[in-house]
Amino acid sequence: MSIMISPIMKTISLFSLAFLLLASCSKHKTPSVKIRYEVDSLLDLAQDYSASLDVESSLQYAFKALELAQSSNFRKGIAESYFYISQALFDTGNHDKSMQYITLGEGYADRNPQLKSEFISIRARIYSYLGLQEKAKDEFLKSLTYTKQISQQLHRDYFTALAYENLSHLYMIIDCLDSALLYTHKEIEILTSMDDSIAHTALINAYTDLGTFKVYENKIDSAHHFYNKAIELARKYNYPYYQRIYFHKGDMFLSINNTDSALYYYYKALANLDELGLKAAYPSNYERLSKTLLLLNDTATALEFENKKFLIEKELDKNKLEAAKNMITLLINQEKELKTEQNKRYFISGVAIIILLSILVFIWLFSKRYKVKSYRQKGQEIEIQKVMINRSLTEVIELAKKNDPAFMPKFQKVYPNFTNILFAHYPNLLLSELQMLAFIYLGFTNKEISDFTHRSFRTIENRKYRLRKKLNIDTEIDMYYWLNEFFQRSAEEKNR
Repeated sequence: MSIMISPIMKTISLFSLAFLLLASCSKHKTPSVKIRYEVDSLLDLAQDYSASLDVESSLQYAFKALELAQSSNFRKGIAESYFYISQALFDTGNHDKSMQYITLGEGYADRNPQLKSEFISIRARIYSYLGLQEKAKDEFLKSLTYTKQISQQLHRDYFTALAYENLSHLYMIIDCLDSALLYTHKEIEILTSMDDSIAHTALINAYTDLGTFKVYENKIDSAHHFYNKAIELARKYNYPYYQRIYFHKGDMFLSINNTDSALYYYYKALANLDELGLKAAYPSNYERLSKTLLLLNDTATALEFENKKFLIEKELDKNKLEAAKNMITLLINQEKELKTEQNKRYFISGVAIIILLSILVFIWLFSKRYKVKSYRQKGQEIEIQKVMINRSLTEVIELAKKNDPAFMPKFQKVYPNFTNILFAHYPNLLLSELQMLAFIYLGFTNKEISDFTHRSFRTIENRKYRLRKKLNIDTEIDMYYWLNEFFQRSAEEKNR
């Protein structure tokens, strides 16, 4: 006599197995207190070196923190590591790489408005550097909305002040001085209510900005007062970046025709740049030196600085064009694979998660067996009928298996509404993501896609995972099912 196991008992047994698997995986996914402490300590060092403008050391410690955070899936630590890496890359002019790490970091920022605002601010600064000022303004305003969501008041005030500083600088770039002054006053109002030891870096910049506004208003004594306040604060906290203060103080003296004092401060600004190695500020400094030396009839030295300005601008323009080119490439191509030990550990964790999700999906399907039909089987039957009716579909499938560049153009002829409907709902889809969705729509498995595209199985899984996030597809839903239901709903809406 055989023993019959009820469907409910099967479901309970499977659910118990899934729960045990989840508990097992969680041991590897939850970072220990020790690891959190070590990651936070490394990030503190990255922050300290960043504040002291030692970009190389900041980048080094940020990568160490990233490696440790990835080993235990410490999401906040991963996000913060990506932030300091992207910031260091921006500071050294590697804008394309910085954009890559911003995108990676935002994926781990979760519901952390502070981190989100910081990532957005770096992206805005990149846009501004590339001359996309309207885009930069939109990003800075978006960053401001996130700073106001920060729960802790001290952090909320500080990051709101930084957002005002960014907006003030942007409005100065586009010559909207009234708006720039408004945001500077807003910034100083917040910063002066805080402890200097916390706010001194931002306050130094704010006093410098206010001094510059006073020069525009021809209030030289007031300008001198605010520049000196910025210098005193920098000395008090050993802040190394004096170039900006000296530069604007030189402008102040030049505005009142005191060329000797102007030259003195321009040279001090240049010495500070040489010490710190910040290339982006060299052209304006060389230009001011050349202009002032001409006023002092030192033509030979003025020409030397003009030539230096030309050479450094040429180098910076080359880097700027390369960054712009690489950013466009990023919009078309998938991110490069990270071939590190951390990825290997991620792969192992990913396999465990996939197994768990597969079991949970099976449980869900089993519990709904009387309501849910086998959509994939029916879909495959329909596709088989289509192949018999339309030979062009066979050609599409063969082109896909050969990884032929003609695949997408042919696919779009067979399914003319495929890309139009997807772009209408998801305009930010990349071409490579459309191709992956086409493969999924045709019913190819991960292994098949991996084989004919000559990509690793893990790479295909990663790309599908990023697609799920972009399209907001729940991990329990098969992407093949989702695509078919998506186009079915679109057709129904069109017929209404």
